Amino acid sequence: MKKRILVIDDEEILTRSFALLLEKKGYEVLTVKNGQDAEAIIDEEVIDLVISDIRMPGMNGIEVVKLIRSKHENIPVIFVTGYADQKLQEEAQKLNPTAYVHKPFDALELTEIVKSSLGS
Repeated sequence: MKKRILVIDDEEILTRSFALLLEKKGYEVLTVKNGQDAEAIIDEEVIDLVISDIRMPGMNGIEVVKLIRSKHENIPVIFVTGYADQKLQEEAQKLNPTAYVHKPFDALELTEIVKSSLGS
């Protein structure tokens, strides 16, 4: 059975890039552009891994992950960031993510982090 990954990012080009890359590696990828859409999916679908941007309009990635973890405590999370905002990074670290990926991301590095995060 394919592992299911939820990608949350307001940049459509980035979500498409993640999806194309990860689908080629055999994962099923669901993409959303905001926290509200992520909440709807997490309530309806079984998700094995979350990849979330930290900075998004409306509900930021930290708030989204807190919400997801309130429902699925042990789901692994990879945060994506393009900014060096120390305060947000410290807040994100409290959520014990499995990794951080910096934009622009390296495809090989990302696939290795995903593989490791899923324990495969």
